Amino acid sequence: MNSKKKIIDTLQTADKASVEKLMAEEAKKNEIFAKAVERAGGSADDDFSDTVSGVEHYDIKISMTRIASIAAAAVLVTGGVLGGFKLMKNDRLNNNHNSNVESTTDTTEVENTTREEVPYEITKNAIQHIIGDDRHYRKFSCDYEVRSNEYDTSNKSEPYTIKGSCKIDNDSNIGWNRSEKIFDNADHEQNINNLVYEYSFNGYKISTNETYEGDIKNKRYDVGFGADTNYINLDKLPIIYSSLWSKLKDTSKWEIKDDKTKNGRRIVTVEGEDGHDLVTNGPSEFFTADIDAETGVILSEITTNVRGEVTFEIKYTNYKFDDEAEAPMSPAEFKQFVIDGGYEKYAHSAYDLEVLDGVSPATTTVVYEPVKEIVTTEAHPVPDELTGEFLRERSLNATHYYDKFSADIHTFHAIYGQNLGDWETNGTVKIDNTVMNGEMYEEMYSDEREPWDRTYKIFLNNIYVYVNQNDIAVQNQHDEGKYCNIESVDTHYKRYKSKPDRPVLSGCLNFVDFEISKVSKDGIENIINETPWTVTGKRYENGRRIASVSFSYEQLREGKYEPRYITADIDTETGLWLAYEIRTDHDYFGEGYLLESFKATNYKFNDEADAPMTSDEVYKYLDDNGYELTQSCY
Repeated sequence: MNSKKKIIDTLQTADKASVEKLMAEEAKKNEIFAKAVERAGGSADDDFSDTVSGVEHYDIKISMTRIASIAAAAVLVTGGVLGGFKLMKNDRLNNNHNSNVESTTDTTEVENTTREEVPYEITKNAIQHIIGDDRHYRKFSCDYEVRSNEYDTSNKSEPYTIKGSCKIDNDSNIGWNRSEKIFDNADHEQNINNLVYEYSFNGYKISTNETYEGDIKNKRYDVGFGADTNYINLDKLPIIYSSLWSKLKDTSKWEIKDDKTKNGRRIVTVEGEDGHDLVTNGPSEFFTADIDAETGVILSEITTNVRGEVTFEIKYTNYKFDDEAEAPMSPAEFKQFVIDGGYEKYAHSAYDLEVLDGVSPATTTVVYEPVKEIVTTEAHPVPDELTGEFLRERSLNATHYYDKFSADIHTFHAIYGQNLGDWETNGTVKIDNTVMNGEMYEEMYSDEREPWDRTYKIFLNNIYVYVNQNDIAVQNQHDEGKYCNIESVDTHYKRYKSKPDRPVLSGCLNFVDFEISKVSKDGIENIINETPWTVTGKRYENGRRIASVSFSYEQLREGKYEPRYITADIDTETGLWLAYEIRTDHDYFGEGYLLESFKATNYKFNDEADAPMTSDEVYKYLDDNGYELTQSCY
């Protein structure tokens, strides 16, 4: 994606000098290619005389006239695209435009993905550039296996095996993937035979899976839209389990060990070290990987620890490229597969299987509608004698007990049972109920204490905006790590039985969120057995009357109900939670394990509160910072 952006930036400002530069670069490529062909033709070494499947479909020689034409055309096309994108963002936030926009994408015409030249001399920088990008081939299919042998005590990740196959056609932007994950430990029975099918077509992603909710096993499917019809959206491809792209960032830690031809493909082998072992004061793991030099596909990857034991492995077999690749199912075939398989649609699924019939991508805009009258809040008295029942009711209806609020916030999250580890956030929250606007900004960081993920959650009366910048993704050379999702508030709360009538952002309004998510729209009880609230303390702080409470409940997680123990400090006048902790009983870490905490400081109410962004300010922020929409509004 970064390389595409650079090309677009160059072509946007194309002049005579730019065109001449492009022509000079093309001439240089032709010279290198001619030398490579000459050497290959005169060599007795099979490594140079082998051909690469599919290369005959591309003509390396492009005339200067064609280069100039492409540059000129790209300026026009790029300008139209960027102008249209700006208009699209404006439509979503501008209340003066009420028309729906429908895509005219024609999927019957396809354009071949540009084939990358294999450089005559493979360098570390060349490998860093090409690895992990799925647009360096026209078509690809393979069987694959992922194996993790380690038991990670920090997050209780069991050893597992993933077996699957994928078929990707970049010419028609269709992808299919089958992934089955099996855990070694029988205690995690709900995860065994977790079979997932994914299908990407025309900007939509259809995924099926089998989940456990309580003692009931369900076969469900979900249909979402990714806004870009030229992007294949598959979440479970084996590349997501690999961190090779990160390990190759430091070129002093790895070497190119081999450059060979196998199965008609030029394969480059890299070996290196990563991490730090406290005992040996050396690397904590070693890796070796085979990379397809033309496409950057990681055909195999093995990681070993300091004892030489294999801890992680990815292996592709039966891999085929371009015209030799196996084709994915047609949209009609996959639709019938879902129907015959007995899968039922998730309640929160935005679309149905009819999207596989070739309907236009869903690009209907959601128009921001400002409130017509100022929303006011009546004063609500607080009794002298505080009870748990009163504080619960006040917390449940906290959105109605204040006009404006702002605060600095800090959160902690322990993501046990996954491969993410603990993380914390610092940020701000600003809410103005009088105009039904609110925003929460958070910077996420882990043990290194360096922010690596930044998010905005914004309410603008009837629409919900989610903005994200992920620095980890930016380091991956094929991902710019920035996106913005805009949807209606109705859609945002579609999976729940009810939705709030004022801005709700987690943290101070945690209990409102808690109550909304208690029961899903399809009747699944996520939270049960809530106990009565107990008042454990009272005090005055910054001129506010604060009460401390405690209670417990059980929450559904991976098919089982787990205990949750809550303590909270509540502003008695508004019901806002100024601090809280959520704990559980953990099999490994013991009783009272801290899952989540929150604390608000520098809090202000009503006329003293800091104001959230207006719709115009949100649009300007998105435009100034180059955010692109990744999901259409609906």
